[in-house]
Amino acid sequence: MPGKIAASGDRVPVRLAVDIGGTFTDAAALDEETGEIRVAKSSTTPSSPVDGVLACMRKLDLDPRQVAYLVHGTTTATNAIVQRKFQPLALICTKGFGDIIEIQRGNRPLKGLYDIRWEKPLPIVPRFLRYEVEERIDSSGNVVRSLGEEDVRRVACEIRSQGIRTVGVCLLFAYMNPAHEREVRRIIGQECPGVYVSLSSEVNPEIREYERTSTVAIDAAVKPVMDLYIGSLERGLKQAGFASRLMIMKASGGMMSSTAAKETPVQTIESGPAGGTIGAARVADSLGIKNLIAIDMGGTTFKVSLVDSGVPRYRSEGELEWGVPFRMRMIDISEIGAGGGSIAWVDEGGLLRVGPHSAGADPGPVCYGTGGTEPTITDAQLVLGRLDPTSFLGGEMRLDRDAAAAAIERIARQVGLSATEAAAGIIRIAEANMLASMRVNSVEKGYDPRNFSVIAYGGAGPMVASTIARDLGSPTVIIPFHPGIFSAIGMLATEIRFDYMRSYVTRIDKMDLEGINSRYEQLESQARETLAREHSGESQILRTADMRYFGQNYEISAPVPGGKIAQEQLATIVDGFNHEHLKVYGHNKPEEPIELINLRVAIIGKVDKPQFRRKALPGGLSRALKGARDVYYHSAKGFLASNVYDREYLPIGELTSGPAIIEEMDSTTVINPDQTASIDDHGNIVIRT
Repeated sequence: MPGKIAASGDRVPVRLAVDIGGTFTDAAALDEETGEIRVAKSSTTPSSPVDGVLACMRKLDLDPRQVAYLVHGTTTATNAIVQRKFQPLALICTKGFGDIIEIQRGNRPLKGLYDIRWEKPLPIVPRFLRYEVEERIDSSGNVVRSLGEEDVRRVACEIRSQGIRTVGVCLLFAYMNPAHEREVRRIIGQECPGVYVSLSSEVNPEIREYERTSTVAIDAAVKPVMDLYIGSLERGLKQAGFASRLMIMKASGGMMSSTAAKETPVQTIESGPAGGTIGAARVADSLGIKNLIAIDMGGTTFKVSLVDSGVPRYRSEGELEWGVPFRMRMIDISEIGAGGGSIAWVDEGGLLRVGPHSAGADPGPVCYGTGGTEPTITDAQLVLGRLDPTSFLGGEMRLDRDAAAAAIERIARQVGLSATEAAAGIIRIAEANMLASMRVNSVEKGYDPRNFSVIAYGGAGPMVASTIARDLGSPTVIIPFHPGIFSAIGMLATEIRFDYMRSYVTRIDKMDLEGINSRYEQLESQARETLAREHSGESQILRTADMRYFGQNYEISAPVPGGKIAQEQLATIVDGFNHEHLKVYGHNKPEEPIELINLRVAIIGKVDKPQFRRKALPGGLSRALKGARDVYYHSAKGFLASNVYDREYLPIGELTSGPAIIEEMDSTTVINPDQTASIDDHGNIVIRT
């Protein structure tokens, strides 16, 4: 049976998920006895994130002592790297390889391809804090030159004299033999007590020296940041009476204990949105839908991910900014600067632009009345009648439409438009940017969006979903219940997950079966040992391998059967790779030899999953009808009288025709004039585009 995460003391029946975003902190609480899900939303408190968490608990009328465990999604590590807000760190490399992190790659991004002023981003570790030590391990893991212990002690003394608190270690071919890196850590621990140390052989044990170096540097950089952040959160929760386990979301869509998150914090980078994708996969499973394009539009960004055949799409490398890559298993989520708080502006050529800059939580959009002066997407939606100024956040926050209109009027004059035309232009520009992002993540990756439904969440997602899904060619839009808090709800369905990998470069037609079986067994043993410290109960192991046609430089991950691999199973592995290559690139070459690069193992600790189902309230459309107001629609090029419905009272199965607006505490759904919508048996809004 799936396991229950152990709480300290007696078992208590409430599971809590908290997603701290750039604008709002979202919380979802699951009563594990009744299956009821309650939600709350409060403003994010950047200076003290625990305050936003506790504010949500108060709104939920939740005693912290009731909580069995709390799973938390955070952008702290991501923000620290993107904003370069971390303490100086040292990097120890093999002699002659200290400049790998500065040399980076020879290519450059498309936007800088013809820009003579373009410069590579500065390395995370400056040259004077990069140290080289005598040692050498070859590509087979054999020690060619022993580690110079005195050399390492000299470096440790320099690090101590510089007052450095965190060190990354990346030695050549350490992924084949980690002995020298472990010895460096031992010596650093003796000479510099209390210093954080990250080893590349533990953080990212795979080929590609630059990416491995960059990954371990990122992990080292955010270790003190995450230790402070998680420690502060733990103390604040403990003071409030929380006595159970704090779990942290991973980029892979799983979760781990706060202790594990402190040990390898790089796994929390880009983890915040993963809860939404996990929730989308859960919705797909409950509805019997195989393919979904998930869009998440919050206050700062617009994110896109895919659920293919019921499983989120994964990738093995990310990039925090161009030239700063990190490698680990993660859900494939891309994002652009197009959230509700994205700022509209006029460029030097007199063109109206939207984003990527955001008003964020502080000062926020103009209509919030919290100090914002620059018009945003939210301000434009309010001016176009799509938002009710009196019912935002269930009436907790009143929006200032006049202030929003005045801010938009200022930029409208610069481009020769009326305030309404400018507001409509802001939305269409943002939607065009979002549509382009969705095409990149579907069409350009070998997927036909006509075969995918769109699931939209985030506070602002349901306002744009019906339009961009139609433009993309997707036939159906699904709006889950409480879309503005859906990433937190998705975390309630998150399982414990650990990913392990090891580079093993060999051609499949010349493979040593004993060697691959031995390596998979080692990875699985390591995975089981780690999971045993975090979870008791049912578990599942998944195997994959990164492969490529011999001579290529880009790998594709394909499934590998469990158990002992025999000669006859190699054909199944090859067929799986050829299938994936055809799907991604539109062609394959079954006659070409295939090279295996990395072995991967994921272990998943099963957790009871909530049923995403809304209780139907009595009454028909007449009870759900709140009134009517004029709303601007692009297809009509003007305002149309639109019925406004309270989602809570919409009856299951009854059809609603556009133009219409459906409101709920945390979001607003727009149904275009030529579209219809209904509530399915699970409480989702289903829009036919």
